[in-house]
Amino acid sequence: MAAVKKYPAELYAEQVRSGEILVCEYVRLAVERYYADLDRALDMGRYFDKKAAMRAIHFIEKLKHTKGEWAGQRFRLEPWQQFVLWNVFGFRRSANGYRRFKEFYLEVARKNGKTTLLAGIGLYMLFADGEAGAEVYSCATTRDQARECFGAAQQMVDKCTLSKRAKVFRSAGGSIVYEHNGSVFKPLSSDAKTLDGKNASCTILDEFHAHRTDEVYAVMKSSMGARRQPLMCIITTAGFNLASACY
Repeated sequence: MAAVKKYPAELYAEQVRSGEILVCEYVRLAVERYYADLDRALDMGRYFDKKAAMRAIHFIEKLKHTKGEWAGQRFRLEPWQQFVLWNVFGFRRSANGYRRFKEFYLEVARKNGKTTLLAGIGLYMLFADGEAGAEVYSCATTRDQARECFGAAQQMVDKCTLSKRAKVFRSAGGSIVYEHNGSVFKPLSSDAKTLDGKNASCTILDEFHAHRTDEVYAVMKSSMGARRQPLMCIITTAGFNLASACY
């Protein structure tokens, strides 16, 4: 009998569970939750779609680095990064095939490819999620911080075949427009007054530890209410503020 193919995310989960890869308690619990979710998926009206998970992973790995010694080379996602995407895009609802998860939280130390992962997710949600009129927003406490992710996405589009399918604008804050289905990707600062009236399909909250309140989170989450399978991505490093959600 032919051996069943194991994807990198599956191998990562197995190695964490066996102790071959040493991780903190929170990562170990995330892996245990993944296995528990698989075991009870049918009873909970869910299933796991490996093709859907790999579609997101393959899309991001076709993008290219834009800075440093790896500039011009294609991404190679680390096993832990693949495990994150595996969970977010793989679990589906049996009733309609939509993604199970509409929100995820990732806390990771600096210099671990956070911006690359964020930009890749944003571009996938813009071009490949199948959402007509998608609205993807990179949100942070300042416009400059929001542009960290968005600017990386702009450069990625410029350096691959996506540039033939999209228009990249750099004036008025910048935007990436995918005219084929009327979709757009923009950066937004944390002035919540400017966030009203949005119909977000994907919101990227970068460096959430720097947000003094949850106002941006609340406004953007409300803006996704009309979408069939929106995605809220909260990614941050740990913070020092005792009142912060990420302390």
